[in-house]
Amino acid sequence: MTNPHTGVEMLRTVETSQASALQRAGRAGREAPGEVFRLYVESEYHKMPVQTPAEILRCEMAEVYMQLKALGVAKVVGFPLVDKPPREALEKAAHFLCRIGALDTRDDLTDLGRKLATMPVSPLYAHCLHVSFEFECTAEILSIVAMLSADAQIFITSKKERDGAKAKAFHHEDGDHLCLLSAFSQWKKHQHQKAFASQNGLNHAALEKSVTIRNQLKDVLHQAWGASQIPSCGGPKNWMTVRRCLLKGLFTQTARRDEVNQNSYRTFLSRQEARLHPSSVLHRRQPPPPCVVYTELFVTAKSYLRTVTEVQCNTMLSFADCPIN
Repeated sequence: MTNPHTGVEMLRTVETSQASALQRAGRAGREAPGEVFRLYVESEYHKMPVQTPAEILRCEMAEVYMQLKALGVAKVVGFPLVDKPPREALEKAAHFLCRIGALDTRDDLTDLGRKLATMPVSPLYAHCLHVSFEFECTAEILSIVAMLSADAQIFITSKKERDGAKAKAFHHEDGDHLCLLSAFSQWKKHQHQKAFASQNGLNHAALEKSVTIRNQLKDVLHQAWGASQIPSCGGPKNWMTVRRCLLKGLFTQTARRDEVNQNSYRTFLSRQEARLHPSSVLHRRQPPPPCVVYTELFVTAKSYLRTVTEVQCNTMLSFADCPIN
């Protein structure tokens, strides 16, 4: 779930609701008579919430806010939603959309905002695609955004196996986004893609889903954004350009290494402390990179940055200080 106040992704154990427990009980008799055994006492059941909180109360609101504005809703805060999100979550969404140039100071969609609203991905990823034309690496960003939007793990090997010889083919020392791009590029070019994925610890179904998403996004670029061509930076030797684009496109999700605790980072805008996730290719680097751009900040027992790529600190500061239109 996402904390609607902070936007932080949290993986926490929470009690189920009575409605969810009853729904699961129905599975016991779906195909034949069955019995349900609860692993808790009846008194605990009666302490559970009756219903699971609505999804809109548990998600990040930027995409919802932008879509409501695109539909002509003048005051999103006053819109009569069945389940009212916290006011702080709506204000946070509006502030974020202003920072990426999708809203103006009057809370109206800008031309860029109307453009981003046509993309069936989060506003942040849509903004990154918009920026990619400036850096002429749209083909590469399309692939990265598609994989991040697939909602599935691309690498399905264990951490030990990822450190082995097979994974070295996809390893990129500058960060996880480029590892994803490397894996996608090599898989896409291979004649026997399913066998290639199996042999190299890749999730073939997730990669196929990424291709579908990528094609959909590419169609939007052509039809709604009017892009006549999809520029490419030309291959791994030019992926520094991709890193610069990721920084400008995802500038709201940057973090800087703590000068005292070298293994800890502080996010630049929200000032939250977190560590690099153990699955990151940057996790074992010593010393860790001074500045990074990340895809997810989430909380389990600790706070972690996941899908992380190294960026230049001086450039990061210039992007973070100034809203990008």
